Amino acid sequence: LKFAVLAAAAVMLMGVPRLVSASLGPFEHGNGIKSQGAGGVGYALGEEATALNANPALIAGMDARTDVGFSLIAPTPSGELDGNLFGPNRVYTATGQRLYPIPQGGLVRHLDERWSTGLSLFAAGLGPDYTDSPFQRFGGSQRSSLTLVSSGISTALAFRPVPEQAFGAAINLGYQIIRVEGLEFLGAGVPPVLQFSERPDKTSNQGYDGRPNIGFSIGWQGLIAPRLALGAAYRSKTWTQRHKDYSGLLPDGGRLELPAIWGFGLAWMPLAPLTLSVDFQHYEYENEKALGNGIAQLRSGNLLGSEHGPGFGFKDQTAYKFGVVVQASEALTLRAGYIHSNQPVQTSDTLFPILASISATTHYTLGLTWQRRTWELSGFAAYAPRQTVRGENSIPLLFGGGEANVIYEVLSVGFSLGWGIGGD
Repeated sequence: LKFAVLAAAAVMLMGVPRLVSASLGPFEHGNGIKSQGAGGVGYALGEEATALNANPALIAGMDARTDVGFSLIAPTPSGELDGNLFGPNRVYTATGQRLYPIPQGGLVRHLDERWSTGLSLFAAGLGPDYTDSPFQRFGGSQRSSLTLVSSGISTALAFRPVPEQAFGAAINLGYQIIRVEGLEFLGAGVPPVLQFSERPDKTSNQGYDGRPNIGFSIGWQGLIAPRLALGAAYRSKTWTQRHKDYSGLLPDGGRLELPAIWGFGLAWMPLAPLTLSVDFQHYEYENEKALGNGIAQLRSGNLLGSEHGPGFGFKDQTAYKFGVVVQASEALTLRAGYIHSNQPVQTSDTLFPILASISATTHYTLGLTWQRRTWELSGFAAYAPRQTVRGENSIPLLFGGGEANVIYEVLSVGFSLGWGIGGD
């Protein structure tokens, strides 16, 4: 039954086209409801099965358990065009969809005293939907949107050679969907002298294009002193087949792959009821052409869809996370956290990121768990305050010059139910 619950959740995750608009880049700020309440920490401290998405070694130290839940993300992405010759100064807000649900689920089982296995759902993506598009003035339609969803299942195996040290690895099998609407000015129908794409018929309005992908994760976690744990992990990029229906928009003939993520963390229990945890986490956006290449590639003669064509122009991002977990009573656990990261959106590349708002750099989080016997009910709330990235020489003269400013804030909440073997 528990495997059936996870399988059903995975089908739902892969089958809902417009699903994700995340809060730390295209990713959620933590892996699982408990982590998200504690500032997203997850390299040295793991309290639920979904933690294996950050560090697969963590499942070795958990009791056998199952977790099922969901989070809701309520973003407010906006774009402002200022000083543009093709229209008045104006702020545009994505109002097409307000809430984005993300199913959560995972399980951990122990094969023997040294070996453990686990499964977990994962998801990442972007989804701004402008019913009154900022790109309409350039020749796009009234409505423009980007849907990017990458989701799947991680299967992990962990080994504990000695009681205080564990190593883990996972295979991440997934499926990625993309759809772009309302960017006709980049492709079909545009006079040849003004075309920006190698394949102008494959830039926009091609419907949903889905492709399988694969990646892996490796990690370690161990006690380095009494009450002090250290963890480190590496999650590879997602190797994804080309989205051929958008081969005139994405670099290298339709290639869009999510970046590698790596980091390390500490978890310290100075007192029995209190755990303090800190994480350092790095996202390698610049290594992926669709994410790292900037609009300056056009000026260098690299058209959209070409091997070195422009993408979103993101910089690598580094996040610093801090989480506090307090066992307030036998039944109640309280959590709080804080995240700060650098800004991945560059001031020279703010035009296309209006369709991929990932500019949140600060998060405040709260969470709790109520436990009865082997059952747990957990919840969290997180808020990333309004952040504005103001463009500098960000709109090419062919588009009328001026500046594009990216504005973003997000509120998210989530709940999960967890239970151990033998739960009533």
